[in-house]
Amino acid sequence: MTTQEHCKPVIVLDVGKVLVDYDPKVVVEELSKRCGREIGLPQAGDLDKLFFPVYVGTQSWGDILQVLNSALGISLESQEWGELWCRIFTGEVSGMREALTELRSEFRLVALSNTEEVHWRFLLRRYPIFELLDGWVVSYREGVAKPDPPIYQALMDRYCDGQLPVFYTDDIPQYVEAARRLGWEAEVFSGAAHFKEEIGRRGAERNSNDGARFS
Repeated sequence: MTTQEHCKPVIVLDVGKVLVDYDPKVVVEELSKRCGREIGLPQAGDLDKLFFPVYVGTQSWGDILQVLNSALGISLESQEWGELWCRIFTGEVSGMREALTELRSEFRLVALSNTEEVHWRFLLRRYPIFELLDGWVVSYREGVAKPDPPIYQALMDRYCDGQLPVFYTDDIPQYVEAARRLGWEAEVFSGAAHFKEEIGRRGAERNSNDGARFS
């Protein structure tokens, strides 16, 4: 990467519901078809507890497979689960590929995601929007997940040359608040149009401040 690219201000983006959309019901419906009966998901808190070690890379799909099958009352092999689990993604978020294409000449674009290896490899292979990114920090590689501060710090250390990102957007308010506590400019994601407005507003403010300094 050139010195000029290193000097670009950084925009940080979550992945799920920001770059790619997903729908857990797709997986539930497919499981129900395979089992011949309606499958219900466990409570969200129970799922979070089960999947957390996978998201921070301390366990694999294979490690939790028996518990997952038992929780749902089914019996699937690891490969079947992996293929089915990736069907949760329904496509790129409308307008975001176009937005990033416009921004990438002026900004470095970096993803910050709580994810695990099966999903991440699938996303990079399946969706062209990830080709527009300059890098990413993902939880299973870091051993820590949002909203814990070390994962935000890892991104700053790796991509921001000691500076704060220009802007961060995420669909989960808790993760936005965690970033704000570290001094980041951050907003809850509500669509590509609003995202572009936020970037444009900050760009105008930055140019105004630069003009004021040199007037």
